[in-house]
Amino acid sequence: MSQSIPIQLQPIPVPVDFRALDINQLLTVICQYVSGTISQNVSFFDSGPNIPSQMTSLVFLNTTQGVFYLWSTTLGRYQAMTQFQPGDTKATFVAGDSPGIGWIVADGRLISTIQGISTTQLSVLQQLFGVGGSLPNLTVPVISGLPSTGAFSGIPISDISPPAGQIGGLPFSSSYDQSESQNLASNTEVLRGSTASLKTSVSSINTVAEQVLAALSGSTVAPLYVNVFIGYP
Repeated sequence: MSQSIPIQLQPIPVPVDFRALDINQLLTVICQYVSGTISQNVSFFDSGPNIPSQMTSLVFLNTTQGVFYLWSTTLGRYQAMTQFQPGDTKATFVAGDSPGIGWIVADGRLISTIQGISTTQLSVLQQLFGVGGSLPNLTVPVISGLPSTGAFSGIPISDISPPAGQIGGLPFSSSYDQSESQNLASNTEVLRGSTASLKTSVSSINTVAEQVLAALSGSTVAPLYVNVFIGYP
């Protein structure tokens, strides 16, 4: 958006007498003996769709990327002014690469097969993942319908009764006393009851695990794709 620049003009005393013969001479003298100042802090920079190879202004706006570049005297070229560093990641619903603004999808591809990246961006990838390497294969699943927190840990697990060795340690006389036989029957029934409780607990775990499986495999929510920043072209 264009804005006016507040410039203040002040005349400078002319050191000699002069006589203008025409309007052009008059304007020439006026322009030579007028000083101007800008009353506010104003920055000037060039802009365009492509990054110049030579410095045209200290700051340059790439209108294609919407990114400001600063001229680096050390490197002899423009450097993007951005808060991102190569290797930074973000989660996005965008499934494709955007090399023009520095982002590609981390989907396990070989670096050599990635299309549309610059030599500088290829060098960044090789530094991150090795020459001849591959991108990591990353996605962030967005799942709904999972069991509530504590659904597994809240399932009771019964102890086995009677304790180990109790049945095997029951005394038996040579005549098999009635009370001895009854003790064996009673303890065996306790064992049967505790085993039935364990079955109930295992069944509950199975039901909740099936809910987890259904939520993971049947979710219709679009996944989030992980993008890695490889710098600007």
